[in-house]
Amino acid sequence: MSCLKIIFILTNFFLIITLPIANAKEPKQVIVATVDNHIITAQDVLNATNRLPKKIKEKPLSEIYPNIVNELINQHLIIKQAYKEKLDQQNEIVEILKKNKDQIMAKYWLNNFLVNNTSEEKIQNFYKKYLENFISLKEFNASHILLKKKDEALQIIKKLNIKSEFSELAKSYSIGPSKKNGGNLGWFRTGQMVKEFEEAVLKLKKGTITKRPVKTKFGYHIIMLNDIRNSQPQKFNDIKQQIVERIKQNSLSNLEKELRKNKSIKISDFKKVVQEINN
Repeated sequence: MSCLKIIFILTNFFLIITLPIANAKEPKQVIVATVDNHIITAQDVLNATNRLPKKIKEKPLSEIYPNIVNELINQHLIIKQAYKEKLDQQNEIVEILKKNKDQIMAKYWLNNFLVNNTSEEKIQNFYKKYLENFISLKEFNASHILLKKKDEALQIIKKLNIKSEFSELAKSYSIGPSKKNGGNLGWFRTGQMVKEFEEAVLKLKKGTITKRPVKTKFGYHIIMLNDIRNSQPQKFNDIKQQIVERIKQNSLSNLEKELRKNKSIKISDFKKVVQEINN
């Protein structure tokens, strides 16, 4: 069931929730207004609602419903008048309609293309290949206290040597964004931290702290290695959306190459285009 239909039901539109389930209708089957022989359906209202600015869309549908229906009525009457005056036969309008038609065709074709390329089977196959090619790497979990000056860092190390709590010192003195987490940086792999920081971490044993401040472009770090583990492949549900996006990107890239193959394509220089327009 679409989100828009759910909104319809939740707003008690036409008291759908009070009817037996067997009598429930799709929005496109529910008539909300007629203009002569023209029918405006609940689906038309939902479509119009979806095009509204965010602030207006956030209002209850029951509140904005009358205005939407009246606008749809006005729109239909204006369209009829435009056809009556044969506006659709004017060259300028014909060209605009053709471009709009072309854009709609392209949009729907591309949407179908992406749907076909992101089927559940293809997503599962992508994940299987990910598992087959997964290489386990060492991951490190570390905390740090970042300071501007070396002397400040040395003072913190003295406090740590007399059994002061690392996380509390990080919260009080660190200038890094991780201070709110007690200095914890979470899990990372080699190559994800600046060179000096990474080299210091690799020399530490689990549960130990650097004896001297580690200087990087960010300042002076006091680092504690919390844990080490071998990385594990991510669970399917955790990365499913990432897989979908990756498949879409790959599909679009391959599509572009295929469509452009053996085609004569020329692009005018921007400056030349501007010059022609201004002349």
